[in-house]
Amino acid sequence: MITKDKIIMSLRGVKEPFFQKDFIQMNLIDVDLSENNINIKVYLKEEVFDKKEEIEKKIQEKLKIAFGEQIGNVNIEFIKVSDYSQVRRRVKLEVLDSKKANLGKVIAVTSGKGGVGKSTISINLALSLRELGFKVGLLDADVYGPSIPTAFGLEGTILEIRDKKIQPIEKFGLKLVSIGFMIPEVDTPLIWRGPMLHKAINEMVNQVDWDSLDYLVVDLPPGTGDAILSLNNSVKIDGAIVVSTSQKVAAADVMKNINMLKTLSIPIIGIVENMSFIECKNGEKIYLWGKGGVIELAQKYDIEFLGEIPFIPNVVQTMETGNLVMLTEQTKNIFKEFAKKVINRLNVISVS
Repeated sequence: MITKDKIIMSLRGVKEPFFQKDFIQMNLIDVDLSENNINIKVYLKEEVFDKKEEIEKKIQEKLKIAFGEQIGNVNIEFIKVSDYSQVRRRVKLEVLDSKKANLGKVIAVTSGKGGVGKSTISINLALSLRELGFKVGLLDADVYGPSIPTAFGLEGTILEIRDKKIQPIEKFGLKLVSIGFMIPEVDTPLIWRGPMLHKAINEMVNQVDWDSLDYLVVDLPPGTGDAILSLNNSVKIDGAIVVSTSQKVAAADVMKNINMLKTLSIPIIGIVENMSFIECKNGEKIYLWGKGGVIELAQKYDIEFLGEIPFIPNVVQTMETGNLVMLTEQTKNIFKEFAKKVINRLNVISVS
């Protein structure tokens, strides 16, 4: 069903041409629904009023991508103004409730570089914590490549606002929020930096109806950019997991990642070696990227080594198809043991 909140969410990213900021964030779009009609008012400075056809095209494209054939008649009216300050007070978009939820322990999953399976670790950690009986939220804050919509078979899903709170999507017993749920299509690029990125992450942490959680797992983008800084400013991070492979090319980036966490005084739960080996039917382990590199890093920086996660074809298949219930019992047990190590380390950190 098309709602006002869904329309507003779908129009994020359409920029006002004078200040080059998001129309929605500037509170310059008014939305009204009546029967099958979507009525949109766009307030635009006279200096850039000649851009209205271009803006209308972008709005129509966003709505079509988000709602497809569901969409009825769309009426877009442009109102020329000399000053935006009066408009912002007149346009009544819902103000989100910023009362903070009980997030439990917040776990940031990080990596120095992309392609090491950070999202796989995040998702299976969250699922395993849920299997162990905890209330768990999973926040996909990876602006460069949000994975939750695909992994959970939720592509094209858009978040709703109800009772002044963003409503998480619930699946497999998890509460899910993803930057991917704020954009209409998986191939829509997000060019977010600085204030815009910080606002989005703060909203996804503090203005979501998480209810009461035991754990919030946050899948961060790779590297040492704005996202970890924004998360750290928005909420207390109880511990961070560093994900790596044993390749030398990954080691240099991991060292930067570890040093960043220490600089920000974020407790490090430990480092996990992902896609470590393939186990043959005869029990032989073939190490894909060499052996021992991640353990050496853990020893060098005096952080906990959380173990080796093998390369598991079943995990790749389930992540690609969005059918996570098809994980084998053997795979579930591997991640459950990993989750138990994470819990134990968090308990140690909390009393240290």
